[in-house]
Amino acid sequence: MINFIKTMAPGWFAGVMGTSVASLAAWLLFAATPWQWVADALHYIAIVMMIVLGLAGLARIILFPGRVFETISHPVEGSFYATFPIALLVMAGQWSMRGIDPAFVSVLWWVGAAGTFLASYIILFRLFTLDKLKLEMVTPAHFIPAVGLVVIPVAGAGLAGHAQGLMREVYFGINMLGMGAGAFMYIALLAMTMARHFLRPAIEGKMTPTLWVHLAPLGVIPLSLLSLLHAVGNEGAFAYGILVATGFMGASLWWLVLCLAMTIRNALAGKLPFALSWWAFVFPVGAVTVLAVRLSTLAQLELLPIISRVLFALLMLVWIAAAAGTVAGLIRGTIIPKPQA
Repeated sequence: MINFIKTMAPGWFAGVMGTSVASLAAWLLFAATPWQWVADALHYIAIVMMIVLGLAGLARIILFPGRVFETISHPVEGSFYATFPIALLVMAGQWSMRGIDPAFVSVLWWVGAAGTFLASYIILFRLFTLDKLKLEMVTPAHFIPAVGLVVIPVAGAGLAGHAQGLMREVYFGINMLGMGAGAFMYIALLAMTMARHFLRPAIEGKMTPTLWVHLAPLGVIPLSLLSLLHAVGNEGAFAYGILVATGFMGASLWWLVLCLAMTIRNALAGKLPFALSWWAFVFPVGAVTVLAVRLSTLAQLELLPIISRVLFALLMLVWIAAAAGTVAGLIRGTIIPKPQA
């Protein structure tokens, strides 16, 4: 256990993000049906994962602060530290959708929002001041600390809609700050990652799943926009929001086909070994699945319910693959570095 805490990679919390969004997608599709047990099972698995990993992460900060600082300073791995507070935000959104007491949801949301802002500043400051980062090191994983800010309104907009007086303005202010900062950084980081795709060798090996991170902001930004517009209550603006969201849905499907082709290419070439980075498959697919489900109701498009179920099948496929690989790796001891290493 001490060795696990000492060598714990920040990417472990991507598993909580993925499991929570999978539970949310399952709830939206199967609530009040015989298949609701899928959403319930994923819900409790996510809670257990968060408790175990959260305690381990806290112990690592207390016992091995030097290791934590060393990892934050890593030009690639440091970005994954933001997955912890973002996982809290995703859980808050999932809990809110399940109708759990807003008091519990707000605690998760406040801690997650504060942690996401803090992580985005610390990690980006380190990236901006390091002289180690080169273009070939850039991957879509660098979206995580900054673009994670757009996850804040997923649950926060609902809390704002129910708040009164000054607290309503505080909630809206934090949500708009996260939405604006995250969307702006997405544009900047998208340009940088596209330059990496065009000008450097293809992303392969353990970093292959990060190709799918492109889907995350394409799914989350319109979900946050719709949540904020719904909380505001302006029907005309909400109608335009649906139109914008359908554009993001199209972009998501376009990129899904492209990254699926690149992943299959790497797999056939034997360049897709299992690693914790496989959890990077899950949350992006989950975000696009939730967007498709929401739009299938709001836009009343007949094809979207079919697309939603196809995406959910893909979501469960990648979740099972990541979960099975993680359990097998823990049993074999292949995903936890040896003490001598």
